[in-house]
Amino acid sequence: MFISYNLAEFGEKMKNLRKDVGLSQLDIQSSTGVSVDALRRIEKGEVIPRYETLELLSTIYKQDLLELLKSCRANKLLTEYHDELDDLITCFDAGKMKAVEADIRKNFSDSTRMAIVNPTEVIQLLMLMRGSALYHSRISNDREDARYVLTDALKLTMPTFSTKKYKSFNYSYIELRILLLISILIAEKNEIDLSNEILHFILEKLKDNNPGKYVDFLIIKIYSNLCYNHHLQDHHEGVIRYAQEGIDYCRKKETTYALNLLYYRKGIAEYMLQNADYMDSLQAAFFLLKLSGQDELLEVYLEVTRQKYNILIPDTPLIHVKSEIEGKKTKH
Repeated sequence: MFISYNLAEFGEKMKNLRKDVGLSQLDIQSSTGVSVDALRRIEKGEVIPRYETLELLSTIYKQDLLELLKSCRANKLLTEYHDELDDLITCFDAGKMKAVEADIRKNFSDSTRMAIVNPTEVIQLLMLMRGSALYHSRISNDREDARYVLTDALKLTMPTFSTKKYKSFNYSYIELRILLLISILIAEKNEIDLSNEILHFILEKLKDNNPGKYVDFLIIKIYSNLCYNHHLQDHHEGVIRYAQEGIDYCRKKETTYALNLLYYRKGIAEYMLQNADYMDSLQAAFFLLKLSGQDELLEVYLEVTRQKYNILIPDTPLIHVKSEIEGKKTKH
């Protein structure tokens, strides 16, 4: 996870608190042993104070300074990058990707007062963006380059990393995101079993993680990719299994994120198995696309479904589709 602080803001608040209690920097030094130079640097926003220093000063300033520091975290900015990046990786837009990259570089440059606790993760984020751009490239060799870039990103913190021993390491959220994209590239090289193993590994790691929107979205994305891998292997029962698990997870978390894709994979798999309920799943997928205003993508899906599977999607009463999405019908 990225953690950064607006130290200029924190330093200003520290100075105001000191003045509120009527003490000079020299007074603080005399009573706590924290040097005047250290106090000056903290108040100017030049350093992140040590835990022990904040504990000591809290008794003098009569306020929990650890909580004050937390209030100056810039994590809202960073979580916005997670949100934007996830959409860009799914629906790639080169122009938007460059704009986000430029914004990240600006916000985490040396000229700002944003102190980065783990700058390596910011570099990894930029490398993930580069790997994603190469993954979406129409040049065939770029896919191979994407894998190299993503592997190098993981080697920043795990120098001996390789896909053969991926289980030997501990991963941050952004590193799991990188590993996920590597698993997708591996599947395209017909190493689908290894890709599935990695996806299950990531899934288990995330289940042990603290709950949150970004963790939830990554879990749903894993279910989507497990569906696709089993689709590539013509393992239709597996597609239905992981699609249903993903759908159930979406319902549990009350989100429609990637729900259309899960219903689509489930519907096609049911069609291949001659399951009479396949149309319900497909109609749910198309209804969700329509509901979210993705009309162009909806037309693409309709055309692909007609050409590849000879399936025509009829109009259906919305109440019927809504029942399917809300899980009022139980189908396995």
